Amino acid sequence: MDSSSTLGALLRQLRKARKLPLRSVAAVAEMDSTLLSKIELGQRLPTEPQTKALADFFDLPFEEMEAKRLAERFWMDHGESPAAKRAASLIKEQAAEYKTAGISSNRE
Repeated sequence: MDSSSTLGALLRQLRKARKLPLRSVAAVAEMDSTLLSKIELGQRLPTEPQTKALADFFDLPFEEMEAKRLAERFWMDHGESPAAKRAASLIKEQAAEYKTAGISSNRE
């Protein structure tokens, strides 16, 4: 999976490579084709369950797709903040600390 592309761009690339219409892929994730189009264009993000459904459909690792979704959510919500880059660095630095302290998510 290309880590440099956005989640939406990746989904569009996969859908087009398989010559699938928007409505077919959207149905798999229980969304309408308009929402999938906005996701592919980077205007919206799928929910976690929608991301899971899309990962399963395209046979991609859910954890990687969900990581992309969460990272994009962070940048959508905080990208304009001067502190956003530092916050992202802190997340990376403290990831091991959170995991060893038992603060990690139950989803791991």
